[in-house]
Amino acid sequence: MDLFDFLISRWYFSVPLIVTLISWWVYESNKGGKKISPAEAVLLINSGEAKFLDIRKKEDFETGHISGSLNILKDAFKQQEHLLKKEKALIVVSENGIDSGGAGVELKKLGIENVYLLKHGLLSWQEESLPLVK
Repeated sequence: MDLFDFLISRWYFSVPLIVTLISWWVYESNKGGKKISPAEAVLLINSGEAKFLDIRKKEDFETGHISGSLNILKDAFKQQEHLLKKEKALIVVSENGIDSGGAGVELKKLGIENVYLLKHGLLSWQEESLPLVK
C-alpha cells in the first residue's frame, strides 16, 4: 500500500491533516504583513508612503543596504520605538525574507499597522540589480 492509497482509504485522518497543513501555510504566508516585490517597494518609497527597516546585524548592514534604510534589530524595536514613525508604512528587509514575518508581528504589537515585507529580502533586491549603499 503506498501513501496515496493510505490517504484515500483513511480519508477521516487525511482530511483534517490536509486542512491543518493548508491553514498553517496560509497563516505563515500572511503573518507580519503583506509580502511585496522590490518594484512595489520602490513605488511605495517614491510616493513617500513608506520607509525601509533593515533588521539585519550592523555588520551585515554596513556591507550593503538600501539607501535611506533604518537599521534596527528585531530585539531592539521596543528601545528604538521613537525612530519608528507610525504614520508611515514600514517595509521590513532581512537577508532572505525568512526573519521578516516575525519582525512584522513585533511591529504590529507596537501599534504600527502598515507593515510590508520585502519578498525574499535583500536577495530579491540584488536580483533586480537595484542599488545598495556600502
